[in-house]
Amino acid sequence: MRKGVADLHRRAEVSEAANHRYLQALASVEDTTSLGELAARLCRPVRYQGRRVRALNPHAPDDAALLQAVGSGEFVLNGFRNRDIRALLFTKPACDPVEQKRQTAAVARKLRLLRAHKLIRKAPRTHRYHLTKAGRLAVTALITAANTSTQELTKLAA
Repeated sequence: MRKGVADLHRRAEVSEAANHRYLQALASVEDTTSLGELAARLCRPVRYQGRRVRALNPHAPDDAALLQAVGSGEFVLNGFRNRDIRALLFTKPACDPVEQKRQTAAVARKLRLLRAHKLIRKAPRTHRYHLTKAGRLAVTALITAANTSTQELTKLAA
């Protein structure tokens, strides 16, 4: 196979995968799972690679900021890297290498937490992560609930 044809075939595969992720993101809006069920799964500690991993607290400022960052629409097609999340979570960019390393390690621990709860998955042979279907659903629901007024939630509950 010629190089140009192989490149075109690979580009078609990548484009198809991006379209599939985008359609899954749109489909997560139509799910009927209750917010309580989604939050209950996240608010329990889990085991990941033989180790206990803490529960997520979607109402804690740090965990809420993390969920908001990974749920950002800019990452739907291509996914996100540690560097992308670091730029969103830390308002002051690291100037010295020691601080940059500390921030990178902190984000790596947060990504491991999300992987343990099966909210994100790593793209093979890259440094990128994507939200899983369950992750997209949970993050969308939690962000929507956090940004909705009590009055609107009460109307929906009735």
